Amino acid sequence: MAALSALGRLLALSALVAATPPEQGQRWAVIAVGSKGFMNYRHQADGCHAYQLMLQSGIPASNIIFMMQDDVAHSKSNPFLGALYNRPGFDTTNVYAGCKPDYMGDMVTAQLFLDVITGNESMVGAKVLKSGPDDHVFLNFIDHGGPGIVAFPNGPPLHKTQLAAALKAMKDRSMFKELVFYMEACESGSMFEGGVLPDGSGMYAVTASNARESSWGYYCMPDDHVMGVDMHTCLGDLFSISWMEDTDKGAFAAETVAEQVKLVTKRTNKSHVTQFGDRSLADEPIGRFESNSDGSAVAELPARVGSAVDVRDIPKHLTYMKWQAQTEDASKAAAWREHLEVLEAREADERVFKGIVSEACRSDETCMQGVGSSKHSIMDGQCHKALVDTIFDFCPSRRPDHEAGGWNAFNMQFSQVLVNLCEMKGDLGRSPAELQDIARAQCRGSASGGFSSLVV
Repeated sequence: MAALSALGRLLALSALVAATPPEQGQRWAVIAVGSKGFMNYRHQADGCHAYQLMLQSGIPASNIIFMMQDDVAHSKSNPFLGALYNRPGFDTTNVYAGCKPDYMGDMVTAQLFLDVITGNESMVGAKVLKSGPDDHVFLNFIDHGGPGIVAFPNGPPLHKTQLAAALKAMKDRSMFKELVFYMEACESGSMFEGGVLPDGSGMYAVTASNARESSWGYYCMPDDHVMGVDMHTCLGDLFSISWMEDTDKGAFAAETVAEQVKLVTKRTNKSHVTQFGDRSLADEPIGRFESNSDGSAVAELPARVGSAVDVRDIPKHLTYMKWQAQTEDASKAAAWREHLEVLEAREADERVFKGIVSEACRSDETCMQGVGSSKHSIMDGQCHKALVDTIFDFCPSRRPDHEAGGWNAFNMQFSQVLVNLCEMKGDLGRSPAELQDIARAQCRGSASGGFSSLVV
């Protein structure tokens, strides 16, 4: 019963736990971690923690599909080789023990994720979702994001239009009775805006942030000590640890789903947790879905000064803290060079997108201000995706050890600029092809150390 309660709490929190008896449907889970590199430690720790919760809940391993790069636990930067920890302390659990990804390394792409969730076995040739019309499906994505996109460690980002098409295909193919999607990423709310999950669809999503803000890392340096050792990273993400630690601790049996969502929203106090889709079960008591409760309230997050860091600033924060921690001249100088590289890469990314806006606006200051500050929603998905792919294909990778293509954790925020260009292209007098040419030229200029001019 203790094992069964964990998933009961998770799915109750999502507002989509099945009211039907378990024998009338199976439970499935797909967990995708979209980054690589030790600086992104928190994502793989989150993913393994989620995987452990799925197993503890009673979902058979055969019904859990887990994908991640799996390059952090055995990284030379890891003080505890072969282990991952999702929170600090001396009593913390190694969530990597027994964590078994089905897909690792270069296989982990946006296309793999789409093939897996739509059951496209002919393309993947291995483990995919085989759920049916009576089944309950949980999807969990953890990584970087920007307006209309989320990252994968290999290949181009997953675009909102691709995700919407895949979810519609799942619905059309009767692959679930109820589906819940937890997304941990900056601007993750943008992936579900505009009716992607219609009311009454049996699909429900909870995102770490709304469509206009960053998500936050947590248990970050200097509050990242495990067994007294400084990990030099962030151990988790604020939204992810909030729902998973709730699941670990338990909940009131008489509490409604909506009330429990409210608890997680309160704990995720640096961004706005946002809900999309079918909330028809939100007023039902959690006790209908689980009967094992310790009768105690879920604890508030401990107040840890410095624990929460804006995801956009994590590389800057960690390299600066690392520099501060050095005591020898040589290591301190090396750490400062690493910090400067992060700052210089951020500045180079800003110049690229400012250059794109300047060229698109023909250097008109009023136009540039409007494009740079607007917050349009994605209406022309085809135009936006083409620009997203152009950045991936032609902009330089600032940190090739853990970034894919021209996108990275910092510059994904500028996907909003691309949205604005597409939505304002009529006023700008620019065709989608012209916008792509401008972006391509600026990317190439950045890669060569200069910037091209396409003012016409």
